Amino acid sequence: MAAIVTFGLLLIVGAGVWQIRAAAAPAAAPAARLTLDPAEFTGDTREAYTVAEKHPELLAQLDCYCGCEQHEGHKNLLDCFRTRHGAGCDICVGEAVTAGEMYESGTPVDQIREALRARYGHGG
Repeated sequence: MAAIVTFGLLLIVGAGVWQIRAAAAPAAAPAARLTLDPAEFTGDTREAYTVAEKHPELLAQLDCYCGCEQHEGHKNLLDCFRTRHGAGCDICVGEAVTAGEMYESGTPVDQIREALRARYGHGG
């Protein structure tokens, strides 16, 4: 009988310890952002960062024509919105806003790419 009581007490204590550990466990870390928060900006710049946040897969497929690949090491238009670079560049903002509008209206990515190249391919 004493063994059963001891076993029961061990189960109760063990369950209590597990609950304390579970309560003390840190919350899951928030998902890492791909871009800066659009709420940090206003106007067209906010819209551009919103497009980058909503459609990173789109901007990752598009070239940026401001020259940032040479001086910032960027590989695509999405890279411009990972930092404040996009906020200070009218070409980046214009490209992202245009791309977002076209994408939302159902324009295929290859046509968006060609439209951006025609409009911005010579530096704006």
